[in-house]
Amino acid sequence: MTKPSIFQRLFCHLPDMLAVIDRDHRLIMCNWRSGYDYVPEEQRQGRPRCYEVFYPGQGRPCDPCHAMEVFRSGKPLVTEKYNTRVGHLEVRCFPIHDEHGELTMVAEQLCDINQRKGALENLATRETQYRTLVESQVDLICRWRPDTTLTFVNAAYCRFFGKTREQLIGAKFLDITPPKMRPPVEAHAVSQMENPRVTTVEIEICNPEGEVRWQSWTDCPIFDEQGQLLEFQSVGRDITQEKHALERVRESQTRYRNFFENDLTGDFIATTDGYLVDCNPAFLRIIGFPSREQAMKKNLLELFFQDDRPAEFFDTLQQQGKMEYIDITTCKCDGTPLHLIANLVGEYDGDGQLKAVEGFLFDNTDLKNLQKQFLHAQKMEAMGRLAGGVAHDFNNLLTVISGYSQYLLQKYPDETLQGCLEQIVKAGEQAASLTSQLLAFSRRQVMQTREMDLNAVTADMQKMLRRILGADVELVVMRDPRLGLINADRGQIEQVIVNLAVNARDAMPNGGKLTIETINIELDEIYSSWHAGLAPGYYVMMSVTDTGCGMDTETINQIFEPFFTTKETGKGTGLGLSTVYGIVQQSGGHIHVYSEPGLGTTFKIYLPRIDSPLHDTTRETAASPVQRGTETILLVEDNESVRDLAHMVLKGNGYRILEASGPQEALKVFDGHDGHVHLLLTDVVMPGGSGPTLAEELRNRQQDLKVLYVSGYPQDTHAIRDLDTQKGAFLAKPFTPVSLGLKVREILG
Repeated sequence: MTKPSIFQRLFCHLPDMLAVIDRDHRLIMCNWRSGYDYVPEEQRQGRPRCYEVFYPGQGRPCDPCHAMEVFRSGKPLVTEKYNTRVGHLEVRCFPIHDEHGELTMVAEQLCDINQRKGALENLATRETQYRTLVESQVDLICRWRPDTTLTFVNAAYCRFFGKTREQLIGAKFLDITPPKMRPPVEAHAVSQMENPRVTTVEIEICNPEGEVRWQSWTDCPIFDEQGQLLEFQSVGRDITQEKHALERVRESQTRYRNFFENDLTGDFIATTDGYLVDCNPAFLRIIGFPSREQAMKKNLLELFFQDDRPAEFFDTLQQQGKMEYIDITTCKCDGTPLHLIANLVGEYDGDGQLKAVEGFLFDNTDLKNLQKQFLHAQKMEAMGRLAGGVAHDFNNLLTVISGYSQYLLQKYPDETLQGCLEQIVKAGEQAASLTSQLLAFSRRQVMQTREMDLNAVTADMQKMLRRILGADVELVVMRDPRLGLINADRGQIEQVIVNLAVNARDAMPNGGKLTIETINIELDEIYSSWHAGLAPGYYVMMSVTDTGCGMDTETINQIFEPFFTTKETGKGTGLGLSTVYGIVQQSGGHIHVYSEPGLGTTFKIYLPRIDSPLHDTTRETAASPVQRGTETILLVEDNESVRDLAHMVLKGNGYRILEASGPQEALKVFDGHDGHVHLLLTDVVMPGGSGPTLAEELRNRQQDLKVLYVSGYPQDTHAIRDLDTQKGAFLAKPFTPVSLGLKVREILG
């Protein structure tokens, strides 16, 4: 193939339109490609002018004409133009010289660049969009080289640092970082240079106003095609509010956790299966778990419920959302009884189904025990009132029985009647002893209180106690050498010790050991709050401990009740410990029992301690006063039988007797009597008035009137003391003719 044919084929098949134009704008050659094949064949013939072919009707050359520009300049030309029919074109014009070097023609190549134009326009649009996106971001965006030189910053970056883009680009960001905040930023930059990677770091930095802000920066390294690090692109987000919010959440969590951990109530969270999710130390302490791990293994449903109540419990919680003040009776891990008050709140899932339970437990065991003690004290008080009432009425009967019996013994010393009367007197004395025990239990027994040393009492009683206990029971007495004094009735305290010793002996049929110990003790408010009726203060404590069979809780709860006994029929009245209880209570003290089956029993008696020198407790033996007299006595007694007995005895002793059945009648009798009344002998409590009130009325009439009170309720002596009456002016029922005569003579002088 010849060269002309190659050039010809190349010219014809070139995809771009290629034309050769002379100085007259005539088309010397043209391949009519690249969209110009629309020119009809007849217009292509005869070297037509280019503007007539391509722009029909224009009638003149284009302005500017690229070919003519080459003719003028003699230099190649590359430019763009737009053809309404073809679109965007790239124009390339080249000069053609003849063999003499003269520029005779210009070759014009038209390339279709519509696709390229569209791509460039799309690229420009996308670049505008991306730039707008970057510039409108509130996040700080920058690009920087490994030496920390900034190559790009967005508007947010400029605003934060208060500088223009021109001031920032080319500067190193370490230079605009405050010196005190620079070390962590510099360390991060060095780390990135040593190991480029996508990473996030939080830094604290100041803006130009000096406000400290927290920012989270994410770095992304940019590499070239050979994997060489070019620069980093970093995006910084202001997380100050998030930091503060997180700090508040942490503080709230800390406060909540501290509250949860330090709360005195037992707080817990458990699933509906009964297993713990969390609990506080108070919960572990209340239930008795040694550790949280142990608690997590325990099913609370088994601990709190012994029956099918969990289903009912969860149904109620599902419906109500919470349950308040639930009483739960259970046991600690060691088996100790436990009374709880629970407040429960449900947690629910998105469907409203119960998924967990929050609980708040209060240990109510001590309060329950105190309630039991209080109820027991109330019961004992009620029984004491009943026993006292019975003793009061019984004393009136015993006064008549014993009084007439002894009167007959003195009046008729007939041997045939002597034995019968003595039996009646003996029975009356035994009945009086029983009544005395009832009065002791009811705390209505007359007390001859003195300051005394409990050590001396136990020392004096040691020989007697050894005889009571027997040879097979060892007696050990331990005394505090600095023991304080107490104010009590020695005889009653001795009765307490004897009764406890007798009970201890019966509890040790095979022998054992009885220990009596005295000690000074101070009780605080916490201890007294655990024992109803025991006030805080200074006490003398006497403990009586045996090694006998012991008692269970049910027995302990009843031992102080009158007529309760564990002994066989006929071997005990059931008044021994009730008498002890009454004496201790009447003495202002408190008694407490510790006992377990098989481990013996300890009675602890607390008596108020006094700081006073010990008085001489030696009783003076007085000679028996003369029983007879001639004075006038006003006898006031509502019980007719007792009144008749007293009248008979006193009249037999030579006294003149005026009698009345009540206070109103006594006033009338007194006012109707012409002579002097030397003694008012009156019952303390009567229907229609009281003895002390009557005495006050009569003393308004006669100031030197002496008074002797009589009562089957010895506790009524408080009314006498209220009137500042002589303590000795009291005679307890039942009395005998002798005791009545002696007391009357003692008062009259």
